[in-house]
Amino acid sequence: MRVVPIPLRNAFDHINYLLVCSVKREAVAVDPYDVPRIVAEAEAQGVTITSIVNTHEHWDHAGKNAEMKARTGAAVMAPRAAAGTLEGLDRLLVDGDTISVGAESVTVRAVPGHTMASIALFGVEDDGTPFVVSGDTLFGAGVGNCGYGGHAPTLQETISGVFAPLADETRVYPGHDYLKRNLAFTLSIEPGNAAARALASLLESSDGSAPHFTTIGEERAINLFLRSGSPEVRANLELPAPTRDTDVFLAIRSRRDHW
Repeated sequence: MRVVPIPLRNAFDHINYLLVCSVKREAVAVDPYDVPRIVAEAEAQGVTITSIVNTHEHWDHAGKNAEMKARTGAAVMAPRAAAGTLEGLDRLLVDGDTISVGAESVTVRAVPGHTMASIALFGVEDDGTPFVVSGDTLFGAGVGNCGYGGHAPTLQETISGVFAPLADETRVYPGHDYLKRNLAFTLSIEPGNAAARALASLLESSDGSAPHFTTIGEERAINLFLRSGSPEVRANLELPAPTRDTDVFLAIRSRRDHW
């Protein structure tokens, strides 16, 4: 399977995706926002879009379903928990489901927290690299906010229970390219983080046209939400000792909300 990112470079820094089966020349469109761009990319790739998948119910990820279906005739799939919010769904997805991508497939995992309906898609690229399309749950060097139907303690459980155990080489494909700003936040709390500083410097020297997609191994080094055990993070948050990792996570989430 090939993951084809479509960075929109709009005001929201959306990244749309095509998951492509090169054998059957079929594709799944994930979280379509710029429908003409996605359709044009599918044509350029020589593939047919057979499914549309929403990782969660927010309008900027699911609001173009009808337009996308009208252009492609593809089936629309979304989390079962979003069925009361979204209309025109052809399939409701739950944890453990598989979605066919031509001759291949991706696995659905429930990842609540950003919204209580959020899902992520797990698969393997043609070169053997495992990947996750994480929607707005896990970003490069960050996680989703919880202010629009989410719950921060649940998000902490999702990050620690679903994402933290993943293999280091797992590639992360998020719904937005917030990496540069998130690295600045990391360094505001953990200025001694050499990995975050090096990556921030690399991004500053690039032209910014192509997103940098991190791995889970990189996230362990640069993402404060996976670094609640860091003595520097705890000291700069001025948290009393002992403080549970969960409470450190929530303190970081609160700080990010106002940063």
